[in-house]
Amino acid sequence: MKLVALGLLALMSTLQAVATEVPEAALAPFVAEYDVRYGRMAVGSSRTELSRAALPGRWIIESRSTASGLARMIASGTLKQRSTFDFEADAVRPQSYLFDDGTDRTNRDVTLEFDWRGGSVRGTAEDEPVELPVTPGLQDAASMQALVLARLRAGIEPGPVSMIEKDKIKHYRYTFLRHETLKTAIGELETVVYRSARDGSDRETISWHAPKLGYVLVQAEQRSSGKRGFQTYIRKYQPSG
Repeated sequence: MKLVALGLLALMSTLQAVATEVPEAALAPFVAEYDVRYGRMAVGSSRTELSRAALPGRWIIESRSTASGLARMIASGTLKQRSTFDFEADAVRPQSYLFDDGTDRTNRDVTLEFDWRGGSVRGTAEDEPVELPVTPGLQDAASMQALVLARLRAGIEPGPVSMIEKDKIKHYRYTFLRHETLKTAIGELETVVYRSARDGSDRETISWHAPKLGYVLVQAEQRSSGKRGFQTYIRKYQPSG
């Protein structure tokens, strides 16, 4: 169950050199829906929404994933991942993070609260307490998606990103691979393709972003030792707000 839950949401990652500022205008609200596969088997669907919160400068990014077919025997609920974050000067700063595996149990859930002034992030991960120092640029698994999107829209390389995962801070590096034209359910799209991975890991995610759609993710696939795992394919996109 854990593999399917994390896999369904995890897929929900010539530009200028890295710059120091990402303007808030680099984000625009949208809703995107995806089909999810594992190998050759359809295993579910996913929906990602980026929206403005009521407080000026505050945003919300939320993904919901639902298993289908045989995958429902392993993950029957609707999985939810949500981050509330602020655009402050040149930074995307997460304020709170939630991962809910869609069941009544809490042993796979994660809740985090970021205290930037106090210099810490606290919460629970899989029923265990979390308390870690916040470092400049630290993201959660959902705000990381928004940061990459904002940087691409601003013409900035995603570069290295630090992310809190459960009770650990991990470091990911985004590397530009190529330009590629994709045939998708919403038409033919020009894309930029990136690889993200932790240094020394044999796990990687390849992601396709469409400039025509504001660099929204249109396809992604996880690979482990070169073998494909979960894949997502866009089926609907709608600007909102």
